[in-house]
Amino acid sequence: MYKLKKDRIALVGAVVILIVGTFLFINNSSSKGTASEVPPTVSSEEMENFLYGDNGIVNHVHNELSEKGYIYRLLIAAYSKEDIQMKIILLNKEATELEQEEIKSIFYELVKKSNLNPKAFTLKVSDSDDGPDW
Repeated sequence: MYKLKKDRIALVGAVVILIVGTFLFINNSSSKGTASEVPPTVSSEEMENFLYGDNGIVNHVHNELSEKGYIYRLLIAAYSKEDIQMKIILLNKEATELEQEEIKSIFYELVKKSNLNPKAFTLKVSDSDDGPDW
């Protein structure tokens, strides 16, 4: 009887170790694929220069929109060079569909001229009556 109980404990222990080992193996294998999907980190100084430097996209957009008579606020959420969200809030005009399309056209043309990836940018154009959503 003592031998039977000892064999049962050994069997349960082996099953538990096998289950835990399988879980750890699966978890480790699935996490390897996500490591390469994480974009490389960029320092805040690099991101600031990328956006606001002499050749930064914000300066180009500001110059072009100011030249066209737009008064606006710009909100930016930059997570990486591949994921930048911008919201232009018009202060002197309504954000009609026509105005939104014109500004988006100007913006994406400047992005292309700057040799940047248009897919990296998400742009929303609104006016001061719009809520705080992105």
